[in-house]
Amino acid sequence: MNDKEIEKKNFILWYGLYATEKELEVARLNNREILDRLLREYAEEVDKIDRTRSIYERMNQTGNRQTQGFDATLHIDRSSLKKNDLFEEDSVIRYEIR
Repeated sequence: MNDKEIEKKNFILWYGLYATEKELEVARLNNREILDRLLREYAEEVDKIDRTRSIYERMNQTGNRQTQGFDATLHIDRSSLKKNDLFEEDSVIRYEIR
């Protein structure tokens, strides 16, 4: 791994996992040129992080709502199958998945 790849990985990890608004502001004050360069070079990755963060924050804001449950019921109608010693005629088997 060369220096450029290490720089990219470090910046993306810092930006995605650790950089708060306060830390970004401090970085803008102390290292504006470097931060601007990194944001330009890795704009696509930064955009993905920002969109993901935005979706995550919206999900947390609506966290007081309950998530929709899922209840699946499978009905197997054996009356349409050939008669077989294992099954009674016109039987229906019901499975519930919770």
